[in-house]
This record gives sequence, C-alpha cells and structure tokens, in this order.
Amino acid sequence: MNESWITSIGLDIGTSTTKFIVSHLLIAEKGNHFSLPSCQIVDRKITYASRIYTTPLKNDYEIDMNQLADLLAYEYRQSQTDLQDVKAGAVIITGETAGKQNAETIIHYLADRAGDFVVATAGASLEGVLAGKGSGAMQRSEKVEGVIANIDIGGGTANVALFQQGKAIQTFTFHVGGRLIRLTEEGRVEYSSTHIQSWLAANQLTCKKGDLISYDALEKVCMTMSESMISYLTSSPKYECELLLVEKMTHIVPPITEIIYSGGVGQMMIDENPVNIKEVTKYGDIGPLLAKTLVSAASDSSMKRRKAIETTRATVMGAGMQNTEVSGATVFVDKSLLPIKNIPIISVKVEEDGQWKKELFHARLDQILLQARGIFDIRHDPPFALALSDIQFCSYDILQEISSSAYETFSRIFPDSKVLVVICEADMAKALGQALTKINQIDLRIICIDQVDFTHGDYIDLGLPVAGEAISISIKTLAF
Repeated sequence: MNESWITSIGLDIGTSTTKFIVSHLLIAEKGNHFSLPSCQIVDRKITYASRIYTTPLKNDYEIDMNQLADLLAYEYRQSQTDLQDVKAGAVIITGETAGKQNAETIIHYLADRAGDFVVATAGASLEGVLAGKGSGAMQRSEKVEGVIANIDIGGGTANVALFQQGKAIQTFTFHVGGRLIRLTEEGRVEYSSTHIQSWLAANQLTCKKGDLISYDALEKVCMTMSESMISYLTSSPKYECELLLVEKMTHIVPPITEIIYSGGVGQMMIDENPVNIKEVTKYGDIGPLLAKTLVSAASDSSMKRRKAIETTRATVMGAGMQNTEVSGATVFVDKSLLPIKNIPIISVKVEEDGQWKKELFHARLDQILLQARGIFDIRHDPPFALALSDIQFCSYDILQEISSSAYETFSRIFPDSKVLVVICEADMAKALGQALTKINQIDLRIICIDQVDFTHGDYIDLGLPVAGEAISISIKTLAF
C-alpha cells in the first residue's frame, strides 16, 4: 500500500478571534484484484495549534492586513513549518469580518503567503460545513439515523450545517453572535449591529448605541434571539425569525435529531451562567448571556444536544484537516500544470432520467459552455472545470462519444484555451483522458480526475500528487 504524509494548515479570521493550526494528513492508496485502486485520507493529526488571537481591525470597516501578515509569519516560525512543505489547507475569513471592505484583498494576500496549495475563501456555507467537520457533527451523522445539526456561533454569525449519512445536506446562516452587541461593564451599549435592527424593532426590543441597558432587558433580547433561531430549526417559526437569516431560505428544514454547538459561544455554554451585567460583559459583549439563553431555549425543543469534539477551534480544524480530499488513484494529469487554484466548476448531466442520448448530451454541453463563455473570464486558462454527472453506465462507445463531444465543443467555444479540466463522479478519468488525447489536434493540455464529489461547492483547487497518480483537491465556495 502506497502511503505518504502531507502538511496542511488552517487560518480562521473570525469576527472576534483568529486561530492557526498545522496538521499532517496520511494519504494511502488502496485496492485489490476486484476493484480499481483509490486514494483516501486515512489518518489526520494536529501537530500545532496557536493561541487564540483577537482579530486585528483598523476600525469597524477594515481588517489590519499588516498585523495579520505578521501573525501568519510568526505562527509559521513558532510551528517550525516550512512554507514549501504546505500542500493543503485553508485561509478563511468568517462571520462579520467577511463583510469588511478589504476582506477579499486580504484573504488572497494571505493565501499567497501561506503555501502553494491553500484555499482562500469567505463563504458562510463552507464555513458551516468545515465547523461541522471539526466539531464531529459529520462523523456523528455517519453513525446514527436522522439529521445532525451543527451550529457554529461566533462573534457575528451562527452558521448552521445539516449532516446526514456523512454528507452535508443543507447550510444556512443567522445573524446571531456574541459581538453583535458590545457593551461596557456598566451596560452602556457601544455597538449594535445594523444586521439585527429590523429584527429588534419587529419584536419591540431596543438596543441602540449609547443606551444604558439592564441585565433583565439584555436577557430578554438574548432569550428572544435564541428562541427565535431555535424555532426556525424546529419548523415552528416565531419572533420573526426569518429576519435573522443572512439569506432567504428556499428549502424546508428537515426534522433534526441532534444538535451540536461549536464556536466561541458554543464553548461558553459549559461556563458558569452570568447573573449580573458585569459578568455578562466580561468580554465586552453579549456572548456569555447568549450562551446561557441558548442552552435554555434548546432544552425546550425536541432536539437532543450533543457535546462537540471541538468548539472554539472547530472551524479552523475543519479548514486545516477536513477540507482536503484526494482524487481517484487512476487519473490523467499533466503534472507540470499543478497546482491550479480557484477553478469554477460547471456541471453537465451525461444522462437524463437514466438514459444516454448522444444528441441531447451534445445540446446540453453546447448550451452550458456558451453560458460559461458569458460568465467566466476567458483570459484565465483553464476558464473552468467541466464536471460530468449522472453516469449510470459508461461503455467504450459512450466514452468515445463523450470525449468527442467535449473536445469539439470546448475547442470551438474556447478556441484560445490551452487547458481542459474534466472532473467525474465515476471511475473513468484515465480512460477519458486517453480518449481526449487521441483526438487532440491542437495541443490541448488535458487533466481528467475522478471520484470527486462536486455537489457541495462551486470551485475546485487541484494540488500536487500525494500518492501514486492521485492528487490532492479542495472543493469550496468563494463568496465575498
């Protein structure tokens, strides 16, 4: 069995705190006489975890880029990590920090200085999934029936990820967090987020900058907020809970069996409950009181609460240890092109309703590539990765027809592109790559990878070889 270790890092820049970890991932190639070889991450070890920093901000609107760059460089030295050895990981900006004016500039600046193959992202959906992986919610869903919800509550947002049978099935985000209201130890409001003002007004609650608020009044705000979010999760909405959603939901929340809390507020749930305004504001915000009221609100629901494996560092651990995947072991890759970051994924169905029809596939492919030409920057090469889905059975003849159609359509619509990336759900990458190469008449460089689940993200990073022919990959959402 071919095995190798790779180094992965995680840097999570949140509303309140910033964390850094280093982990090692063991990649192993597995297979036997009856199946194609495959590569899997079979072991993960955290080798270094930084202290928890207060996220450096210049003001309410900007992140301090210089301080963050210094922090990253310092932590690399402290962890004795060589930049050249980092093959995977993530730099993510989360919560309200993702909305800062210079968030996009900073995250790419840091990712460029974090290693050759590090994800740069600020998507709440991905953040929620990573936190659920780091907290143990995803693993828990593999062992029990029903839906497991992970709620990662930080300073600015509560990211909810629902898991079932080891897969993330739904994500959504609330404006619920400890730093949404900041106060002095006397109870003077120094900051009240604009994101919750309409919800406060709808519930006849007030909490404006400059107000002097009592413990009882603040507890009512926190309890109403907690019950409002829980009511949405149990499909019994009250207290205008939709106003707390970051984005309007289009799907119904399925019945939830168990709930796991992570994040800074999740960690506070095991602390002693605050009983006066001074104890509430020991961090200068409502975090401790929000934690107390969430415990109370959740206890009245049908959802069972389960302890997280990790709370405060759940997202960064998910980023450093869980976002990396491995391609199939038999792939077709021009290794001189690697690594390639931030490739948009466009998906086309090979079959429709379980039926293969060459003419209909060609029409679907033509339509999706024409749409892609109008959406993506054709100066980037590759402009996107073509994802082939819904393949029940792929005979030799069907494989040749897929390759012929993909080659003809791509070279016609993107005549200046020199790289074609194809990703497949099924075990067919090597054969497809060879078929494409055989008909290649314009020196198109081809990458075909398989055994990739591309349903949970809209961008892919292709990393370096990790075991045999397999390469490391990351599927993610980029959203600012």
